[in-house]
Amino acid sequence: MASENKKFKILMCSRPGGDRGPGLTFSHHVDALNQDKLNRFEVDELWKLSQDSELNKYDVFWFYAKGFNPQLYNALKSRYPTKKFVFGPNVLLDKPDIGAADPWDKWFLSEVEFDLYIDQVEFYNNHVKKFLRQDLVHNADYLDKCVTFDIDPSLIENKNIKYDCLVYSKKRRYDDNYDTFYLDIIDKLEEEDISYKVIRYGEYARHEYFEALLQSKCCVNLSLDECPGIASYEAMFLDTPIIGSPNNTPSIFDQNFWVHETDRMTEKYIKRKDNCAGAYIDKIKEFLGGDLKPSISPREYILKHAGYERYANDAYNLMVKYCND
Repeated sequence: MASENKKFKILMCSRPGGDRGPGLTFSHHVDALNQDKLNRFEVDELWKLSQDSELNKYDVFWFYAKGFNPQLYNALKSRYPTKKFVFGPNVLLDKPDIGAADPWDKWFLSEVEFDLYIDQVEFYNNHVKKFLRQDLVHNADYLDKCVTFDIDPSLIENKNIKYDCLVYSKKRRYDDNYDTFYLDIIDKLEEEDISYKVIRYGEYARHEYFEALLQSKCCVNLSLDECPGIASYEAMFLDTPIIGSPNNTPSIFDQNFWVHETDRMTEKYIKRKDNCAGAYIDKIKEFLGGDLKPSISPREYILKHAGYERYANDAYNLMVKYCND
């Protein structure tokens, strides 16, 4: 076992593009580890090194995102066979209902040797294990993301409520009955005279989503799955209670706000059950009627859960378990 003072020197070897979603969480990943209060990590990025001779100083080569050239992995593995190799959380799978959907996935699953493969949530990690080689399944685990948002706290303290519910609409390619589900939700909201606003994934600016959250008593997530989803974190950060399923809001401030038995894991992937809109509406009504009260404020929960300290502690435990000599 590692001593309490064990320090892991990590070189990040791939990253996602963009400054939202995976790109945002990658930046927070690096910052959280480098700002660890116990100084247990030293994290650098491959593309910032000036010469190859610097590679030898690192204990761990961490490939955060898919798309890196297999030649990079092969070269590092050949040159440093005793170093530790970590992959994830944005590596597998682009099409979870299919599995290895392209030549890159097939190469990874058949050729790559890893000491640790991670996803951000347990249910997805369990799904990915179906496709991993049996000799590597025991090296798969999960590490929930960390993230912070630059938002004026006074906005949260002075909300201007206009809607009972904000509907977060996100249709996945493999969610084959989403359209019927969504229309059922809208019909039932109107039947129950519950005021609402709809925000559609991919069709809003970030400030528009924040404004809608600050105007809503609660938010309901209609996506089939999230791993775990920046939008849910943003809702909780703005102290807006979020309602969803264990698979679309796996990290939630209060599990009583989960809607259960609305989907199931099949041989391929998650499948939404028919006629499940009523369960979502019942949960919304329970909250609006005062029968469902948060056990903790969403903001208080997410500030701690998504904070750098929790992330660094969890990451360190994984390093000790899987990447320690």
